[in-house]
Amino acid sequence: MEKTKTQELEVLNNYYDSGKNQILIVYGHIRTGSANVLLKFAEGKEYYYYYATSASERLQQHIWGEEIRHEGKEIGNIPSYTEIFELYEKNCIESGKPSLIFIENFEDIIKNSPEFLEEVSKIIYRDGHPQMMLVLMGSNSAWIENNMVEKIGKQASYISGFLKLKPYSFQEMRRRYENMSLEDAVCTYALFGGKANLWEYFDAEKSFKQNVCEKFLDTKNSVLIRMTTNLLQENLRETAVYNTILYGLANGKNKLNDIHHATNFSRAKIMVYLKSLIELGMVEKVYSFATTGHENVQKGVYRIIDPLADFYFRFLYQNISRILKSNPEEFYDEYIAPNLNDFVGNAFKLVCREYILKLSEYDKLPFKIDEEGEWVGKFGTINIVAQSETGDTLVSLTSWGKELTVDSLEFLRNCSKRARLNPDYYYLFSSVGFDDGLKKIAAESPQIKLIGLDDLVNE
Repeated sequence: MEKTKTQELEVLNNYYDSGKNQILIVYGHIRTGSANVLLKFAEGKEYYYYYATSASERLQQHIWGEEIRHEGKEIGNIPSYTEIFELYEKNCIESGKPSLIFIENFEDIIKNSPEFLEEVSKIIYRDGHPQMMLVLMGSNSAWIENNMVEKIGKQASYISGFLKLKPYSFQEMRRRYENMSLEDAVCTYALFGGKANLWEYFDAEKSFKQNVCEKFLDTKNSVLIRMTTNLLQENLRETAVYNTILYGLANGKNKLNDIHHATNFSRAKIMVYLKSLIELGMVEKVYSFATTGHENVQKGVYRIIDPLADFYFRFLYQNISRILKSNPEEFYDEYIAPNLNDFVGNAFKLVCREYILKLSEYDKLPFKIDEEGEWVGKFGTINIVAQSETGDTLVSLTSWGKELTVDSLEFLRNCSKRARLNPDYYYLFSSVGFDDGLKKIAAESPQIKLIGLDDLVNE
């Protein structure tokens, strides 16, 4: 288990080892492989598990009751949440052992039963039974962080703590698929991100192109293209509107006005749908690293953050007819390969960011990072900005599939001036290398570091 996952497991065990009754919210990448942390946490402990579905309160209670009866326990046909948790309490008392209760997808209960926490907390927190720990598992980070407290109001006081599970790192993917070429590993990470449960669809012994052709473009075995379309249909109503906006975002229409002209939807309508996409964790509004050069910041920029959805709307959505009629390899060469570098470049930036944060964590940077982000300017972007508590500043430029040159360094310096940053260090990343002029400058300046693709895994 990688270090981050070990730390998350330690947090969970610390809550459990306190011996206190509590309600904990664990959210983030629940359905992406990170739930393995919760499985590890539950080992050797008495626990109950329920997966909530999107349903009315009455139907939710009926389904939950059915599961309980299936396990051989007696309960009413439509039990109240109080009755369900009193049954768990009774089991806990009879066993004399602490109990864990996992509820996955808990958002679908809260949204239709806003008093749920108040109802069950009366049982969780009362005396007279061994320790009971309710773990509410959620995948909708945006809703939990931005809307949940407003929804539940004063009931937020019943929550003992929050734990946000992080996605798996690129380094973890590299360890999982060590036989895959480094270039193909980055391309695969660009497609799946840290969702480890999706990595298994690709064969590490095959190239990225072969995997895409087999899992997306072979109409007899296009399991991933079906999965993506089903996922969108399950989570979004009025899919025609959402698909139109997502298609625009995936193809460079990243500002409200650009989306308006591309879709012909009103700006007000677009904002409503963008808000829903943000709540689903599919889209984000881009915020630049805070500097005094705010007049040069590009504002109101949106982008797709779900990599699989981004890939789908960039390469496949508008080409389904061609996919059905084409040879997979020919389609890949004509419609995916020419623009793949641009797509992978977004993920390469995340891989480089992960590298810098790891250097900071292991004290291999000139300073300890206190804040980091990106600066999106009107005339250029600084892919990574990192600062210490005392103002030491590092800026980075990342490039996938393109050599960086002396002009690249000058571009980064100009962006820094517009951002009103005074960098102490320049880290430049390229998957294909650097020209001789830039190498010469870097060799003469300890403030400039050139990092190639191999360096990312050999540090």
